[in-house]
Amino acid sequence: MAILVVDDDRNIRTLIEEILRSDGYEDIHCAESGREALELIIAGDDRFSTIFLDIQMPEMDGIELCGHIRALPEYRQTPIIMLTSMKDKAHVDAAFMQGATDYMTKPIDITEMHARLRVAQMLYEEQMRAREAQNREANLRLGMEGSAHPASDTQFEFADPVIIYDVPRVIGSTEMENYLHRMSHVQRFMFSAIAFQIDRPERLFSLSTPVEFYDILTDVAEAIFENTRQYDPMISYAGEGKFIAVLPRTVQLDHDELEAELTLTLREFGLIGGETVPMDVTVSAGDVVKMSMFDSTPQKMFNRALVSVSKERNTARRASVNMMFA
Repeated sequence: MAILVVDDDRNIRTLIEEILRSDGYEDIHCAESGREALELIIAGDDRFSTIFLDIQMPEMDGIELCGHIRALPEYRQTPIIMLTSMKDKAHVDAAFMQGATDYMTKPIDITEMHARLRVAQMLYEEQMRAREAQNREANLRLGMEGSAHPASDTQFEFADPVIIYDVPRVIGSTEMENYLHRMSHVQRFMFSAIAFQIDRPERLFSLSTPVEFYDILTDVAEAIFENTRQYDPMISYAGEGKFIAVLPRTVQLDHDELEAELTLTLREFGLIGGETVPMDVTVSAGDVVKMSMFDSTPQKMFNRALVSVSKERNTARRASVNMMFA
């Protein structure tokens, strides 16, 4: 498997190459600029399984380059690890918004790089196995050979946390966890999370093709973004019709007002009262869950947020049943 290292500093390129070779990797390619890296990738002589990008480079920086790479269909999910000596949140946020999988700070820690690379390679191998299996079924189940749709070359199950593309502030679930895990205890404490749940998602999935369901997920993600954009959220799809949005800790949301605004947005998108989907698409919102100072793991915050939205759905269902028999 080929690995690409992009950094305008020759010493950094040499150091990373030596670390990779000591870990048994031989097919290593280096580029000193974003333009050179993009030419290597587009030429297609090698399919890179992991890409290391320096954030701060002249002309085309690593953030812009990351966006160009993610625009290539064959590199939609390839692990991209950003390298930066800058610790400010704005640059890290921008990298993840362009599709970065993870990041490391300079100076390079050898043990950390070994660990990150092993995870990246495992992720790549898992993606390749899944893609091969999915492609074997694609023509039979989707009947859309040659389609340019983002989901046309992949199959996914109801529980899969598929990546939603082309919606602002939306990243993959793995990227979301990496983003928060790399922060200090105090930095993570500054965040909160809110979960969103598509109502009756199992039925909606069963009545839709995978591509139709993917389109619905994309519209719901965009509706969530439009109604939280003033808080600069980071949004991720968690599978099973559930979304997580990470917000600043200080955000105060009116639960009922937010659900009403989501309903209006979905109606504008044609998902309610329209003819493009087999049933109306409505979304429930949970409570805003804050990171605990004593238990500040991102996954536990996400789980509490998801439990909250499940309770909201169950409460709404009971109220609906009571109204029917009143």
